[in-house]
Amino acid sequence: MRQWLSVFVVIGTWSWLCSAIFHTRDFPITEKLDYFSAGFNVIYIFFLGITRMLRLSTWKQTRVVAVCCTIPYALHVAYLSLVRFDYGYNMTANAIVGLLSNFIWFVVSYQAFRNGQPFWWKPAALMLLMDLAFSLEAFDFPPFLEALDAHALWHAATIPIITQWYDYLVKDAKWDLHLEQQRKD
Repeated sequence: MRQWLSVFVVIGTWSWLCSAIFHTRDFPITEKLDYFSAGFNVIYIFFLGITRMLRLSTWKQTRVVAVCCTIPYALHVAYLSLVRFDYGYNMTANAIVGLLSNFIWFVVSYQAFRNGQPFWWKPAALMLLMDLAFSLEAFDFPPFLEALDAHALWHAATIPIITQWYDYLVKDAKWDLHLEQQRKD
């Protein structure tokens, strides 16, 4: 799982970088980089959840899940790039994958509860908080005081959620090591 967590950090950093570039330089290519990297981040969280839920640890085990996530993502990007750049479709596709991720991470929370993990509630709580933050994006509103719009607040809301998400993933990995050590003893 460690290698997948390392990839998650890289994807998250890339996604934030693409978003920052797009919001400072609005061009068609920067817009696509922002949208596609965000979508990749969403599908990777889904992939990570399945990997965690099924406790897959080797590339051989995760290959099928990786392919099943990569093909729809590639088709999504191809459609947006080659057919039509449809904002509503993109939002809907990301929302659906996000909801599927919620389900997966709720299962992970339940598994952690059954294993006696003291912070079993955290993935479920963070998914719910991310859904609340996403509502800013989904239910757009005009700028407040001509300065803060829903999209800006969405970005601001994700900062503490993501830092807590990384904290959970590290603690979860350490908990797994703890359980492995107990099984060996």
